[in-house]
Amino acid sequence: MATEEEIRAEGRLTEEQENVLYNIALRQDELGREPTNMLLSKLEGNPLYEDMIKRELLTYQVYDHGKPGVPKVASLIVTLKGMRYCIMYGDEIEPRRMYDTAGRRRDR
Repeated sequence: MATEEEIRAEGRLTEEQENVLYNIALRQDELGREPTNMLLSKLEGNPLYEDMIKRELLTYQVYDHGKPGVPKVASLIVTLKGMRYCIMYGDEIEPRRMYDTAGRRRDR
């Protein structure tokens, strides 16, 4: 597993990427919350997600129903390295979110 020094050496994500990663981490299935699913066609080639996948902060599983014309679905999963990233920078990411962890809209 990546250490904090290794994560810092790779540099920070963009604010938008940090928000996406943090939101997915909060929904993580292992924590009793809902998984984050999206169409595979929207994920592949998307620079917002590609960098996080290359840096092994985020991964995904593909679900294919095997029927013609039915799009493939990607289930996004935050890795342990991604969780560590969120923990390390959570104090900076959390205040930027439009909603708090209880789902209440923040007044900006």
